[in-house]
Amino acid sequence: MHETPTPHKPRVLVGIGNPERERRLLAGLAADKFVVAGRCLDAPSLVEQAVEVDAVLASADLHRLSADALIAVREAGVPLVLLVDPSDVARYNGHAYLLPSGSGQPEVVAALAQAIERGAVSDDKRPIEAAAGGARESCDGRGRGVIALVSGKGAPGATTMAMGLASAFAAMGRRVLLVDADLRGGAICPFLDLDPRRGLVGLTVGTRAGEVASLDDELQAAGSFHVLAGIERPEIRDRLVPEQAAAAIRELEPSFESVVVDLGETLAGVASHVTNAVLRMADEVLVVTTADLAGLWNARSCLRYLQESGGITTDRVDVVINRHVGRGHYAAPEVQRALGVRVLGTIPEDRRAARVAVSEQVPLTTVGGAAARELRAVANALTSSETTAAADRRLAQKPQRSRWRRSPVEARR
Repeated sequence: MHETPTPHKPRVLVGIGNPERERRLLAGLAADKFVVAGRCLDAPSLVEQAVEVDAVLASADLHRLSADALIAVREAGVPLVLLVDPSDVARYNGHAYLLPSGSGQPEVVAALAQAIERGAVSDDKRPIEAAAGGARESCDGRGRGVIALVSGKGAPGATTMAMGLASAFAAMGRRVLLVDADLRGGAICPFLDLDPRRGLVGLTVGTRAGEVASLDDELQAAGSFHVLAGIERPEIRDRLVPEQAAAAIRELEPSFESVVVDLGETLAGVASHVTNAVLRMADEVLVVTTADLAGLWNARSCLRYLQESGGITTDRVDVVINRHVGRGHYAAPEVQRALGVRVLGTIPEDRRAARVAVSEQVPLTTVGGAAARELRAVANALTSSETTAAADRRLAQKPQRSRWRRSPVEARR
């Protein structure tokens, strides 16, 4: 006897402002073989829980529902059915499947089924702010994507590498934005002699719903590139709503050819909702690690979090080895084999250049040396259409003096 498999019931997250209307819709969803995975009273909780469901049903009058929240749900790849007044259709078009607010239960159920079948609304439509005439134009009509830098424990140098990559991209003649989204310990301001009162902190001080206020005023110039600084005071970090950070980056992205985001430590128990929101929108994720046993152990924890909790597929992830000292550290092919992720580059330890960069408050790539050369090579690989082939060639050219050593971590599996 073979048991008939139980059909999958789509999980729907519901955020309706009217309790009576919500009660009727919940009954209808249950009758039509949906599973109500949760109920939300405001937009921040809806964004936080959206990653765990098959679809979202919300009303435009949900408390604190803003353009940022809708962008965050869309970036998570979750289809959203939004109940709106006919007069507000133009405002919300492009971010959700829209239904008149007075639609009955059959229409809502049919819309949810269709949304789940089709997936999230396409990203090629105008953002909400554009409908109101507030969107900025791209400097060349094309966005170049978002590169997020993460790491495991141990401070392997993600911030230093983020600043170096931003500087290297700018040296190519590109318009570059560096974002400090490491809410646990971002340190870009002191490294680059910037004003800590400007940056993401500006998003925590009472903007009106649906707006990202004065982003141009929050940007600072750091030589050849621009910086959106982070939040240094721990007591105000919790005020930054996840969708605000993601929406701010998405709003700024069309004006820049390269966007580099420093997310710092990214692993279970440490990563914030802001981290997860930015990871979902990143086109490329770089895991920064040292090539000793402890560093690779921590890098594996970071990779596990990206794949299991963040839903980040390995085709979007590369590894960069930092502060490599040769003897005593594993070579790039060994690291690649142990972690199961391609190594894009190896940055050697260069203490003299690091001291000069810190003293002069400039990126490492501007002071010269071996580390600067390798950082520029990583930047070139990231901007090349043949990134994989270039990385594989560099790996093949590396001397294999340490080939006899057992690979780290993999022997402990």
